[in-house]
Order: sequence, then C-alpha cells, then structure tokens
Amino acid sequence: MLEKFYLTSNWKLKLGNEYSVSTPKEIKREEWINAEVPGTVHTDLLKNKLIDEPFYSNNEIKLSWIAESDWIYKTVFDSPFELHNSLPIKLVFEGLDTISKIFLNGTCIGETKNMFLKYEFDVSNLLMRKKNKLEVHFKSPVKYSKEEENRYGKLQVALESHRVYIRKAQYSFGWDWGPSFPTIGIWRDVYLEKENKVVINDFRFNTVDIKDDFAVLEIIFNVKKNIKETITGKINLSYRNSIIEKIVETVDGENRIRLEIEKPLLWMPNGYGNQHLYNLEIQIIDESNKVINSISKKVGIRTIELQLKENGKDTFRFIVNGKRIFAKGVNWIPADAFLPRVTEDKYRKILLYAKDANMNFIRVWGGGIYENDIFYELCDELGLLVWQDFMFACGAYPEHEEFIDNVKEEIYYNVKRLQYHPSIAIWCGNNENEWIWYQQQKISYRLMPGYKIYSKIIPEILSELDPHRPYWESSPFGFDGDPNSQSSGNRHQWDIWSRWIDYNEVVHDNSLFVTEFGFQGPANKITFEKYIPKQERKIHSEVFEFHNKQIEGPERVTRFLSAHLPLSTKWDEYIYLAQLNQGLALKTCLEYWRFNQPQTNGSIIWQINDTWPVTSWSLIDSELKPKLAYYFVKNSFAPVIIRLNYQTCLRTNENELKIIGLNQTSQKFSGYVELLTLDSKTGEILNKKKFNAEIPKESKLVIKLIEKKFNSTNILIATLFDKKGNKIYRTHFCFKEWKHLKLPKAKINLKLINNNNEQALIITTNKAAFFVDVIADNAIFSNRGMILLPREKCELKIEPKRNKRIKLDDIEVYSLNQFLSD
Repeated sequence: MLEKFYLTSNWKLKLGNEYSVSTPKEIKREEWINAEVPGTVHTDLLKNKLIDEPFYSNNEIKLSWIAESDWIYKTVFDSPFELHNSLPIKLVFEGLDTISKIFLNGTCIGETKNMFLKYEFDVSNLLMRKKNKLEVHFKSPVKYSKEEENRYGKLQVALESHRVYIRKAQYSFGWDWGPSFPTIGIWRDVYLEKENKVVINDFRFNTVDIKDDFAVLEIIFNVKKNIKETITGKINLSYRNSIIEKIVETVDGENRIRLEIEKPLLWMPNGYGNQHLYNLEIQIIDESNKVINSISKKVGIRTIELQLKENGKDTFRFIVNGKRIFAKGVNWIPADAFLPRVTEDKYRKILLYAKDANMNFIRVWGGGIYENDIFYELCDELGLLVWQDFMFACGAYPEHEEFIDNVKEEIYYNVKRLQYHPSIAIWCGNNENEWIWYQQQKISYRLMPGYKIYSKIIPEILSELDPHRPYWESSPFGFDGDPNSQSSGNRHQWDIWSRWIDYNEVVHDNSLFVTEFGFQGPANKITFEKYIPKQERKIHSEVFEFHNKQIEGPERVTRFLSAHLPLSTKWDEYIYLAQLNQGLALKTCLEYWRFNQPQTNGSIIWQINDTWPVTSWSLIDSELKPKLAYYFVKNSFAPVIIRLNYQTCLRTNENELKIIGLNQTSQKFSGYVELLTLDSKTGEILNKKKFNAEIPKESKLVIKLIEKKFNSTNILIATLFDKKGNKIYRTHFCFKEWKHLKLPKAKINLKLINNNNEQALIITTNKAAFFVDVIADNAIFSNRGMILLPREKCELKIEPKRNKRIKLDDIEVYSLNQFLSD
C-alpha cells in the first residue's frame, strides 16, 4: 500500500524579501513565528497575537499589508522511509495558496500557480536521513495578479479586476457579502508518500443506463506500474451482504470495466427516496495473489438528465432516475474567510441544516473553491444534489497560453477527483460571466475574453472524462441572446432586491429555473455582539454598516423593511424586524415558484452560509446559528404545503380566496384545512371553517374556492392538518401591510421542560401572537417565527451549546405584536 508521512509539525513562518510598506513595526522581518499546516498566514499571525481578530469591528482595513507581502514557511524533518529504494518517494502538496516556489535541502523542486491543484514532486534523490529542510516561498497574490494584469491588460471584471489573473478563490479579494482577505499558505495537507509497486492514480464511476430493473455500470481506473510482472484488478461492488465481484487483467494506463446489476438500489435526492450507497473497492493483485494496492469509495447508482424541451416548449428541469425533480436549494459559498478552519464538523452542521430544511440542491458557487472531499461525501449521504460551478465568477478571464494550460490542468484534476459522487448533478462553466458581459457591453458574449474556456475547453474535457452528466455553460444562461432571459435556460432573479424591486412583485416572474435570488437580513444579535463594539451597536453606525458589503445594502434593508413592517432603530428590535422581513420575502418568493410548477422547476436561494459576521443574504450566520429566515424557508420547502391566493374574480367582481394544496410526496395526502378569520385589533377568532384536503401524490390542486367580502383589518390563518390531527403547515394572509395594522398585546409565557439530558420549551399566549421569536446565546431552537393562536401550546426542542442546560432568564422573546399594539 501507499505509505504516507504527514508533515504537520514544526512549521515556522516569516516575512519574505518583499513586503508591504504598511507592515507594522512589531512584525520583525527576520523573526520566525510558529505556524500551523494546514493553515494561513492570517490565522498564524492571529494565534501568535501579532494581529487583532480580523472580523472584529473594521480590522479588515488594517490588515491589507498581509496579502501585499511575500511569506516563507519552513520545517525540518527526518525521513520516515528507507532511502535509495527502487520505488520513488514523492512530496505531495494537496493545496498551496497560491504562487510559490518550493525548496528541499536548498534545491528548488518546483513552482505553483494554482490553488485548486495537487502538486507532486519526486524527491527520492534529495532526501536525507536526518534534518531535511523544506521551505515554501510565497509571493504576494495581490502583487502577482496586478503584475499579470499590467502585462496582459485590464479586463471587464466586477470588483477587483486583477483577481482574474490568478487561479485562486476569487472571493478572497472581497465580495458583496465578504471581506477582502487574499489568503496565503499551505491550505491543505502536505505529506511524503512512498509509491507502491502499482499506483492507482484516479478512478471514475458511471451509471450508463437503468432499464427494466437492470443497471449498467462503468468503472474506469488509471494505474501506473513500477514493476514488469502481470497484475490483476479485482472489483468488488457491495451493499450490506450483497457483493458483485469481477476480476480483470489490468494494464498500465487506463482500464475500463462494465458491470451489470439486477434490481439495483438507487440513489435518490432528499425527499424523493433513499440515498443508497454501495461500497466500491478496486484491488490490484500481483502474480502471487497478494493485494499490492487498493482504493475504496462509496458510490451511488443513478441517472441524471437536464431536460430543456417539453412538448416543443423550453423548460429547465432535472430528472433523476426517470423522476422529475423540483429543485429546492441554496447557494454555497466558502464557509470561512480562512479555509483551513472549515472542519468536517462545520461542513456537516451546515449541510444537515440544508437537509433538515427539506432542501435537495446545493449550488457550489464559482467564486469560491472546489470543496474538500468530505463536502461531497456528505452531500452523497444526505441526498443533496450539487450544482458544481467551475471556479470563474463575474468577469472576463485571460486567454493567453500559460493561463489556459493552467486552467486545463485544474479542470482535469478536479473532475477526476469528484466525478464519482452521485450527488454531483451538473457541471457549470462559470458564474454570471456571460450575463455581466452582455449587460455592460451590449454585444454578444461570444466575444468575451475567456469565452472559449466555457464553450470549448471545459466541454471537451468533460466529454472525455464525464460524458454521462449534464454540462451548462454559465449561470445564468439561455438561448435568447440575453443570458438571463425568462424564456429559456436558468435565471438569476436580482430585479427583486438588487434593483430595488419589492418581493411582492415576484408574481410577475416566469423563470424556468431560478439559480440565484435572495433577500438580506442581519446576522443574529448574539453573533454581531461578538464582533461589533458596544458603542457601534447602532443601525446607522459606520462599523455596523461596514459589516454589510453590498453597495447600498444597508439602505435596501431599511427601504424594504419600511415597506412592510414597523421601523425601530433600537439595536435588538431592528435585528428582529430585519430578519423577519427577510423571512417573509423568502416565503413569498419560494411559495410562488413552487406553485408555479411546471413553468418553474427550481428555486435556489442565495445563500445558505457566511464567511464572517455580516448582514447578508445568508440563512445561517458565520457562528453557525440559523437566522429567522431559515425557519421560514424550512416551512416553505415542506413536502406538503398550502397557499392562500387572494384576488378579485373578473367573473363576479367579488373577492376570491383560493386555498391551494401542493403535495411533493409519492403518497396521497389526506387531511383537512382549518381556516380562521382573526380580528387584528383584538386577536379574537371571528370565524372558523374546516375543509377536507385530499391532495393526490406529486400534484397541486385547489382545496377550496371562497368568494366573499373580507374586512381589510382581518387576518386569515390557514392550518393544514393530517387525518390524525397533526399540524403539517400554517400560513397566513394579511389584507394590509403589517405596519398598517393594530395588533393586540399578547402575554407570551415560556416554560422549560427537563427530561433526562434533553430540554424543551413550551410557549403559550393569551392572544394571537405573530412571528414569535426566541433566542438564547447558548442554545438553538427547533423553530422560530411562529404564528401562535390563543391558548395554543407550542413545543420547541432545544439544542444546547456545549451540552449545558439553559434557564428561562437566558431566553429573549420577540413578536410583531410588541411593535403594533397600542
């Protein structure tokens, strides 16, 4: 087997020969400090107490010198392997960020110019038994990219134009939701690796076809032989006690094998079936029948199709194993400004939030990174389809030979690394490049620098490496000249929010598939108070506004908040109200698009996560605390929901109320709807009606049509119950904007229930209470933003922080009533 020796200890760091003029005096040029690998220069400086917390206040401004300087890492190690062996010993860097030269025992063994590549160097002839000296010299990414821009010319690029000249995570130069921290460092594992007699370089797995309960599979693996003898490949595909085995003669280079399997257990997206994963093992066996190398991976059997036409009309729909999928998802950005801090636990928590919110799609956005292996393994496990962008975003890109060669190597490496995952639904060339070019230049995107990367280079590589998975040139993209057209392809809906259009206008949207849309809300109060000084906790403070990176972002939050809800300038009240407005906006849009099927076949929210504490479009803040909007999304994405559609009927000139049901599941839904009419001033129930709700599987229908006049100060509340009386979904309709209503004072009571090591919170209210929110520093609640009826009992599960019980005094309670009561 391959032997690995990880080089994770005894690393040191210091400034390089060239450094920023603004470098603080306390940073001694010749002084080595302790460093962590994997890690970054920023986080090492922080751990050595040489800089303040980068996320605190506006410290970002003070730290630009770090990325404008060169840096050197070094370590000394003894060789763990016998030297002068016939088999090579390689030095492997799984990720270097980004422009570097590597020296071993005084000899330069190579250079790197791509953050997204693994680099391997044969060091057999340079290693010594003791005290090997390894140094990595990093050049400033800012200086490098600016030098390249000066050399080749400025391109049309959003934000920092020089960023496109370096193959590095583009968001690190700053985005409209994130700070500018262009990182430097050994950001993934580094190790020595002793080659075996045979090396399995890479492998791919394809579901070629599924028909009549029979699957045809293809396994491709590349080997490198360091021996002359004949070798054999043994392929095991197993699920629990069922094993399929195939033995084949194996050649040096590419090997292709077909397997046929009866009654395969299929991998399905979350909400559409189970995520069956098979164990695939490839063993290499020598002439003495000894296993000399092997790899083992989990794979899923599934087919995926991107449907673009139906009955002669344009559509945009994913079909998995023959089943139509409505995409309910989120965009994913890197989960920290400093990538080595994104642990497996952090990945798992955020992705579990997505699954628990009834999502089935994650879009890995093109300004970030090709995520770590564990990200895709978790998506496989959780049933989250991945829309995988290649790492190009919001700009024209260079096309000179050196850059193109670098990109080709990047595409080959990452497609080979990720191709076998059943969760990856589609490869996409870039994020918004064609659309931005078209908007600004008013000429064909085919003239855009970099266009051949997405139209020629990437699809040619994919036709070789991954022909069974869809490819899409850009997001957004279509066939009508305008890449962001509603009539073909997919769309980014940024008229709402970014172009100052309110979320109620979503009813005029007829997108086929929405890959980006969103609405801003602040991070949770508890998160902000960790990073914003007490004297700056005002909605108009410079530091608070600094923690919103969109141009006119703070103004938009206030403008759209004032359209629907009361305004408060008190710190905690503003955060509650702004988060509530984000939740109402997402609920409005998501439910409109879900009920607009089959015209619309997917809605992917911008975005699930944050890189730092900020007012942004995220559902989960940087401290992994769900915002209020998360719970609105979770409910709106529920498998069975209802909607109140109120309009004037032209036939009768009467007001018409439709109660519409939507059932995403594969089973018929049987239950009932309870429709209440509430007096907004008193909170009393004026009218209660009950209607049967029988919704066929995978369909929508009108449960009840009501034609009558309603008092405009009343509030309608509809609750869907199953036939056992369990509450499935609750929605509301308000005839006026909330800000124009009077709500009753509601006395909200809290009671903690302790049961062994678990806690629950019971909430009751004497009057109807709207959008009740509970927060605590040391706990996360299973629901927030509920509408509670008089004397109704609501029980919430509590996820404690560090397994500590909470007390009633720890909990803060908010509701819309407190702002609209006399």
